[in-house]
Amino acid sequence: MASRSSTGGLTRDPVLLGMAALALAVPIWFLAGPGGSALSWGIQTGLDVGILVCSGRLARLTAGDRPARRFWLGLAVAGLLCALGDGLQTVLVIAGGPGTPTSIVQSLCVVLAMSEMMVLMLRHPLGDTGRLRLRLWLDAATVLAGVAVLLWYFSIGAQLGNPRLADRLASAASSVVMLVIVLGVLKLILSGTAPFTRLAGVAGCAGVAGSALGSAAGIIVTGGPDPRVEAVASLLSCILTVASVRMQEVQTRHPREDARVRRRRFSLMPYAAVGVTELLLVFALAGRGADPRLWGVAAGVLVITGLVLTRQLVAFHDNDRLLTDLDRSMLELRQLHGELRHRATHDALTGLANRALLAERLAALPPAANLSILVLDLDGFKQVNDRHGHHTGDELLVAAARRLTARVRADDLAVRLGGDEFAVVLPDTDADVARRLAQALTEALSEPYALGGIEARVGASVGVATGTPAGLDALLRDADAQMYRIKTARKTAALAAPDARVPA
Repeated sequence: MASRSSTGGLTRDPVLLGMAALALAVPIWFLAGPGGSALSWGIQTGLDVGILVCSGRLARLTAGDRPARRFWLGLAVAGLLCALGDGLQTVLVIAGGPGTPTSIVQSLCVVLAMSEMMVLMLRHPLGDTGRLRLRLWLDAATVLAGVAVLLWYFSIGAQLGNPRLADRLASAASSVVMLVIVLGVLKLILSGTAPFTRLAGVAGCAGVAGSALGSAAGIIVTGGPDPRVEAVASLLSCILTVASVRMQEVQTRHPREDARVRRRRFSLMPYAAVGVTELLLVFALAGRGADPRLWGVAAGVLVITGLVLTRQLVAFHDNDRLLTDLDRSMLELRQLHGELRHRATHDALTGLANRALLAERLAALPPAANLSILVLDLDGFKQVNDRHGHHTGDELLVAAARRLTARVRADDLAVRLGGDEFAVVLPDTDADVARRLAQALTEALSEPYALGGIEARVGASVGVATGTPAGLDALLRDADAQMYRIKTARKTAALAAPDARVPA
């Protein structure tokens, strides 16, 4: 049964649906309803537990991927730290009332959790090297610069007029920490080595960035500090962060049917960051009442930037298409090369190695290596071939080749020398082991063959020689000579018997 698509899985997931309902209820409850700091801290604690649970499950699901498992285990620890700190603060607020100050333990737990997240994301391995890695960092820095501008305008800059130095410092510190975390997420998304999908990564990145704006949400929306608006902004950001982890769990359990779609060679995220920053510039100018000259310059900057970005994206798409076509061409070439090599080194009828591959394999062995060679011939093959036709003879050769390969080791090499003559190369094998294999092959190849409605019987004569790869020609001659001595002895014994029929 085909796996469902990740998008369908997300829209039907009960946990994500519950988070969506919570995201709708939070603004209503805190802006138009009774709200309450105790409830806010309680919801926050529950969301922390959600991160802990989902991350722990992801660690189990990615047990075979060491870096991914380390990432999700670390995130589970961060969720545990936040749950402990926020849970303690919930208890303190319930006991002391809405005006209860934030506990130093809660702050310490959050700092430890955020620090661990930074280390996790910055230490996660990158797949690219050289100039590809440089391009990755440039893309990440571009997006990060856009996020930094947003944080400056809406968070740090919004707090500049705040008379309390502690609030300004806290806002700045929170923004810096979130910026580093966002950088780590962007690095993983753009590198293609992230332990999460692009959708989950972008959602998590937006949730983390939104957390940095929570303290300034009241100033942004109402023009002054508003605890209710700040609580809503903080909770919505946390809901989105937890939802991103749950998205990843759903997508890991139910991967997309088209999960093997190739990775795009360029990212649109840096260009989106440029566009958002340009729009923010227009928003800022409108709020300051800029004169027509400044608006003219700003309009020119916007138009030129848009044209350059459009040209760059068109070039990227063209290059991507050309590289894709080149990759496909190189894949047809590799397949053709492999097919031609197989034809050059294998027998067309039986699929066994030929003399060319035999010489190649022996040349790769150390000159002083010990090996044995078996040379064998099918007794009575000519009679079957003459009586029943070449087609039956070919079927007999193919069946004999199957029996041959079924009884040799993985490191041994079965070869068709030509006609009904075969050889087996046995690396690192002494004469006694080679003779026992020769006896086993003689018995196996002498069993009856069912060929297109007839039963054919042939025998097998096997010669054995032991030596080194340097003496290949001598080994083949010795094994061939022994094989013919065995065949001749059988013919002589058969002629001496009454009503003898001598096999060819």
